[in-house]
Amino acid sequence: MTRPLKVLLLTLLIPILILISWIAYHELRTPQNQEEVLTRMIELQKQGRYDGAVRVVQNWMNDGTRNISHDEILYQQIAMIYIARAYKKSESRNESAHLAELNLGRSLDLFDKQESKDNDPWLIEIGGAYEVLGDISDKDKCRLYEKARDLYLEQLPLIKGTSFTAYGYTAQLEPVRTEVRKHLDATKIKLSAAGCPAASGDG
Repeated sequence: MTRPLKVLLLTLLIPILILISWIAYHELRTPQNQEEVLTRMIELQKQGRYDGAVRVVQNWMNDGTRNISHDEILYQQIAMIYIARAYKKSESRNESAHLAELNLGRSLDLFDKQESKDNDPWLIEIGGAYEVLGDISDKDKCRLYEKARDLYLEQLPLIKGTSFTAYGYTAQLEPVRTEVRKHLDATKIKLSAAGCPAASGDG
């Protein structure tokens, strides 16, 4: 190999090695807080790297030294990644929907263990995810829409009073009730359109 060719190869190789090193560092570095975790998760999801996005969150959750008080949010985020993957990758839609539902269940389990649920709108978030799963499902529409409807019905009585103040911020609660009712009505229409049997406790 001639000297000019060696120089040319080195010139091409060095930037590639630098890029590989940067990518490896960026991929393997440990997020320092939950905000970094969610930021990295969003980056990977935008790139269509859904499994990588899930791993970032799961690795963070496996760290026994962190604050676990918001794990229901993290499970919900994992579920939303799988829902996005179900939309984008039809060949793995059933698997993605199944994994999304598993993580929604884990989020609900943690929510159920909370001592106070008053004015916590978490059930409308989870209900919305079940509703979307119903939208993309071929065979489980009725079951998923029913789950969404039941969560909306459970949410309504938890919204109490006219306003709620937390962390120095006051939120009016009637718009929250309106939003829950809107989702509830939409889900009832979807249940009817899908030919699902009427159920007691429809509200």
